[in-house]
Amino acid sequence: MGFEILLSVLLIASYHLQHGDSREILSIKDFLSDSETTNIDHSRAFQDAWRALCRGRGRGRGAASLVIHAKETYTLLPQFFEGPCVSRYIHIQIDGTIEAPRLVKDWGVQRNGCWLCFERVSGLVLNGSGVLNAHGESWWSSVELYSRPEAVRFSGCQNIFYNGLTQINSPKNHISISNCANSTLSNLHLIAPSGSPNTDGIDISLSYNIQILSSSIKTGDDCIGIGGNSYNINITYVTCGPGHGISIGSLGKGGATENVENVNVRHCTFTKTQNGARIKTWPGGRGLVKNILFEDITLINVRSPIIIDQHYCNGGQCKQPGVGTAVKVNGVTYKYFKGTSLPDVAAIKLDCDRNTGCDNIYMEHINIASSWRRTPLASYCRFAHLISRFVSIRINCANSYYVNPQDPSLAPFAISPMPYAEPPALPAQSPAPIDHEIQNFY
Repeated sequence: MGFEILLSVLLIASYHLQHGDSREILSIKDFLSDSETTNIDHSRAFQDAWRALCRGRGRGRGAASLVIHAKETYTLLPQFFEGPCVSRYIHIQIDGTIEAPRLVKDWGVQRNGCWLCFERVSGLVLNGSGVLNAHGESWWSSVELYSRPEAVRFSGCQNIFYNGLTQINSPKNHISISNCANSTLSNLHLIAPSGSPNTDGIDISLSYNIQILSSSIKTGDDCIGIGGNSYNINITYVTCGPGHGISIGSLGKGGATENVENVNVRHCTFTKTQNGARIKTWPGGRGLVKNILFEDITLINVRSPIIIDQHYCNGGQCKQPGVGTAVKVNGVTYKYFKGTSLPDVAAIKLDCDRNTGCDNIYMEHINIASSWRRTPLASYCRFAHLISRFVSIRINCANSYYVNPQDPSLAPFAISPMPYAEPPALPAQSPAPIDHEIQNFY
């Protein structure tokens, strides 16, 4: 964690060192007319401020910064903040509150599919201690999923640094990163009720060199979802829960070809999530999931800690567009998992395609205990080439559903309330790990 915090500090410090005290500090109040000071919609002022930043206001004295001060509250309709910009560095600091309209009818015509939309912007530093409240609660029960907007979207952006803000109650996913590169999101707090539908924390697609660091995500769907054609993704010190865990996919829907490579998920904690580390692909898809690492993962009453599902259908019946095709899963490593799992479903599930299979699945030091004292944990595995060492749940890949006959350890251990503290070790009563198994059943 120390390295990630240091990196965040260095990124902010490097911005200030480049521009120093010569930065021009702008306020939204500089752009409000007398009639707008009492308006409930401050969109025009924010667009004027964006144009000033993007066109390089203050270039002679150093780059400008827009600051929304603490105790300031502004309401915005859906906005596009577009580049490319003249200024190489754009700084927006939000210490106050920015709100969306509270009622769906007040949002106006939805053309963007997002509330705060950044497009083709490079060198944006968006930081602060403030709040972005999208008021999604008015959308969840009244508008179907595909008509609901995302809260914050970065599209076609590079060198974005997004740090420190709290986002509340998105109508759909809180943050979308699409077709972006070389960007860091850190120290974010994303919050929505556990029952809020499809309120993913962060969704990544068509992007590379993305870092998500030291953040807390408590939503109603995937904490982080990694979509197709993304690679070099680093997720470190993220606390997740409630929610559906950290997912690669879903991939290959409708026979699509999609690839995800080089993903590292390390030092993360899942609390009462529906899933933990999940890979999900649709039948009939094509492409590749390769070089994936889940390491040092803490589980607290997680329903399904480890899942590879090549028969994912989003809860419905699959209609396969192709025969005998699936997104290939090759080279997935799970190391140093510890914690508790609810035993009503398989704690470890490797459900791979009969023809494609899953290759080079490696598990080491997986120490998961049942949350229920007298109910053992189970595993399910088919068509996977598995290499395991020191795994507390026996995994039988001979197309069968295997229940660990050993008594489970005592249910949930105590964990430090500090959000990014090093997770504690399990009690000594945990079931003895099973040493070294190599299984290959196709």
